[in-house]
Amino acid sequence: MQTILPSEFKRGTALMLDGAPHVIEHCHSSGAAQAKPKMHARMRNLKTGRVVERLFADNERVPAADLETRPVQFSYHQGNEFVFLDAETFDELDMTVELVGERRWFLKENEEYKAMFLEGKLLDIVLPDHVALKVVETATPQKGGSQAAYKTAKLEGGLEIMVPLFIGPDEIIRVDTRERKYLGKENVE
Repeated sequence: MQTILPSEFKRGTALMLDGAPHVIEHCHSSGAAQAKPKMHARMRNLKTGRVVERLFADNERVPAADLETRPVQFSYHQGNEFVFLDAETFDELDMTVELVGERRWFLKENEEYKAMFLEGKLLDIVLPDHVALKVVETATPQKGGSQAAYKTAKLEGGLEIMVPLFIGPDEIIRVDTRERKYLGKENVE
């Protein structure tokens, strides 16, 4: 199995830890002049969905998970399952609500996403950095409002975020999928 050093870690890197695949969601290094640098990594277990934090020494070799990536299309959500369609084989693939987790706010029917597979089994869905979502519910827009003043808006999919005062219902906005923040209006042609 291939191993990598913590200096090679980046968001989305897949590792095998304690016999289970983990994907790095965030990492940063720390260390003083006298101390050896360490890599802090926040990772999600791809089998359980649980998030863990771990420190790695700068010279520690970590086994990389041999994951396959291919496109899938989000088909529908029913009960405790999210169903995706494999774009290559057209097989239906299920993921539980627990494994999808907070990413459920950004999934849109018939949209294509990158999926990670281990030994042919669907483990994870990778979201783009930002998505366009429709504002379903918010207060009446105020013209000439400051870019610094915000109000609550409910988006398709159920996510609630803060948006500028000039945003109204039925508008399409860009949302950062990592920070869950308003990025701007989506240009619709």
